Amino acid sequence: MMTTSYRMIAGCASLLATVAFLFCSVPALYADGEKGAPETMTVGAASVDITCEPGPEMAGFAARVQPSTNVRTHLFARALYLAKDGETMLWLVADSLGYSQEIVARIKTELSRQLSIEPWRIVVAATHTHSAPVASRLSTTGEYSDEYVETILVPGLLKAARNARQSAEPCRMVEATGDVDLSIDRRGKATKHTEKRVPAVGFQRGDGTFKAVLIGYTMHPVCYMSGDIAAEWPGAVADAVHEIFSPETEPFVLQGACGNINPVKRNMSDEEMREVGQTITQSVAEQLKTAKPIEPYFAIRTRDMAVLLDVCDEAGIDAFVESQRTTYAGSTIALKACDNWEAWARNELAQGGRDYVEIEAAAIVLGHRVFVTAPFETLSWMNPELAKHTTFDCFALGYTNGCYNYLPHDAAYDEGGYEPGNSHLWYRNFRCRRGELERLAANSAPVVELTARIAGLKKSD
Repeated sequence: MMTTSYRMIAGCASLLATVAFLFCSVPALYADGEKGAPETMTVGAASVDITCEPGPEMAGFAARVQPSTNVRTHLFARALYLAKDGETMLWLVADSLGYSQEIVARIKTELSRQLSIEPWRIVVAATHTHSAPVASRLSTTGEYSDEYVETILVPGLLKAARNARQSAEPCRMVEATGDVDLSIDRRGKATKHTEKRVPAVGFQRGDGTFKAVLIGYTMHPVCYMSGDIAAEWPGAVADAVHEIFSPETEPFVLQGACGNINPVKRNMSDEEMREVGQTITQSVAEQLKTAKPIEPYFAIRTRDMAVLLDVCDEAGIDAFVESQRTTYAGSTIALKACDNWEAWARNELAQGGRDYVEIEAAAIVLGHRVFVTAPFETLSWMNPELAKHTTFDCFALGYTNGCYNYLPHDAAYDEGGYEPGNSHLWYRNFRCRRGELERLAANSAPVVELTARIAGLKKSD
């Protein structure tokens, strides 16, 4: 099953009027007579501290110190508001493992009501830190904290979005690409693959200062294994942005398709973590500082899709549960996860056993690059798969607009391992069907092409 609903609305009249006002009511950023100066776009950025007191359980690992006992580094919700020629979007990211699609829908609905932005123009992402309070309902990997989600996380994201919109001002766009080798393919199989690229976009005021810097990297934030609350490497990158650019520059750190990618080293010291943040940020900092402004190509389009699932019948449920109980014999936590999954699966089957999950995938053109999002722990093979179907420079992002489960590449189903084998036990759902990563890449390509065309980006640019 595949739906093909594209969002191609140019925006309501009131929003266009607001954007026009922002462009017309500010002084020119270039000297009179300067020829060929790139256009500006409207940019707002803000961050809100969403750190809580120690006490809530943390997400990401079954076997770990629980509950949280200390705050090692602060957590933040961040927002980026972008507008140009009728195109607008709100891009949110928080230091969190991820959130359910229900939470994402609530955030989109509320911000759409408050700020008059269509929900599909609102993108909600997570850095996937494994050292933050639980905000998604995974099984036995930390107790969900209603209090944290409802009183700190969601309000923080909403406030960051409002503040970003209110701070909007004209900026020029600069871009850079770094190359950093800090990761490994944790699967260690024949098709091992990592992603070294560091895409970066800077939004620069007329006086040369940076309002915001966007940086992406692809690596699981599993650098700490303690009971400490921490933003992990995305937080270290944010700190480096403040140090290298300015304390007033808003960092915006995005997580790539890192389902198979871990840091080379775990259990890092604070100094080692700082070095990771510096290395990633310095790979693009000088390029951004010295780059000439570019035409600010910008657009977002989304597509509703259905990703197919391997639904188990009664015999399949029995076989999977028996295999997992054998694998995890002696582990109280894992055996509890088996009980939870079995109860969920039988209930799901009784209700018809839907063999697909509905998702929203987005293509976001920023400069000469297209960011392609998906609500999965997508394996890094998504990038070479996208390259098979479009010649635009794409960078795959995971944990965006929800997080359903792992999405492995085709060969992984023969190679075996955690991601295609039993990760769905902990996510408490059915695993994604073989070939769905490749199909998602193929079906995302038309969205990429459409969005690039709307943004005015050509393949020769």
